[in-house]
Order: sequence, then C-alpha cells, then structure tokens
Amino acid sequence: MTYAGLITWAIGGVLGLILQATLLYKDLLVAYQASLKAPLTQLCAWADCQILALQLADAVVIDHAAIDLLHRNPMGVDDVPPSPQWSFEIHLRNSAKVPVATPQVELTLTDSQDQALMRKVIDLSSWGAPAVMAPGQIVSLSRQLGLRHPESGFMGYRLLTFYP
Repeated sequence: MTYAGLITWAIGGVLGLILQATLLYKDLLVAYQASLKAPLTQLCAWADCQILALQLADAVVIDHAAIDLLHRNPMGVDDVPPSPQWSFEIHLRNSAKVPVATPQVELTLTDSQDQALMRKVIDLSSWGAPAVMAPGQIVSLSRQLGLRHPESGFMGYRLLTFYP
C-alpha cells in the first residue's frame, strides 16, 4: 500500500469517527447550538434517526406539590358513602439553560411508617404537559385522584421525576 493510500484511509477513518460522534451527540448539539438543527435533521433523514429533546435527570425540579382531600357530600347514592377524592397539584421547573424533555412522575403513597402503600407512574403529557420544557419554564398541573382501595388510608407521599 502506498503512502497516499494510507493517508486516504486515515482521513476516511477520522471522517467516520466524526460522523459517528455527530450522530451520537446530535441531541446535545441541537440543544446547545440551535443553528445546527437544520443540518442535523438532514443528516438524520439520511441516517434514519431522530433528534429528541435532552433527558437531563437533574434539570427538572419539583417546585411545589400538594395532595389535598376534597370535601364532598358525606353520603353518596343510595346512602352508600362515596369514595374519597383528592386534589393533586404539582409544579415542575426546568432549571437547565437548554430545553429538556418533560419527565414522568412516580407518585408513592405512604403510611404513617413511610412504607409504600401504592405507586403510580404518571405520564404528564396525558395531563396536558408539553413534551419539551423551555429553559426556566414552569409547568403547573392539577388533577383529581381516587383510590381503588380507599381504606388503605395513606398518610404521606413521595414524588420522583424520571425518564423511562
């Protein structure tokens, strides 16, 4: 093999590594350099990939959360007490300087000993949350919750944001 052939292979290898690194870090590149979105979108069309919002686990923080019992008429239909309903409110804030994907939330209801009684994963997009949170954006959501087994009598709760 000639010297020119070795240089050609070396340049081809370096270009291949640059292409692989670009495809691997495409989401990060677009998040920090929005001007790269158009060329990377074209590259993804060729390479059959997608540009997704960043999933930064520490970026989205829970600013506020509350679960409150709603006061209802003590008797339901046919003198059967209605099952209790709670109001669940959560405020999430993107603390990053770049847009990030809206995470899911795990709600764990606990007893007086802080033992888990029930866990529920909440996909916030089904509650109307945006798929991507802008830098500094606060998303406020509220819903009414009911339990299948209201006799469990939870005393507290824990919340955790995560990406599946």
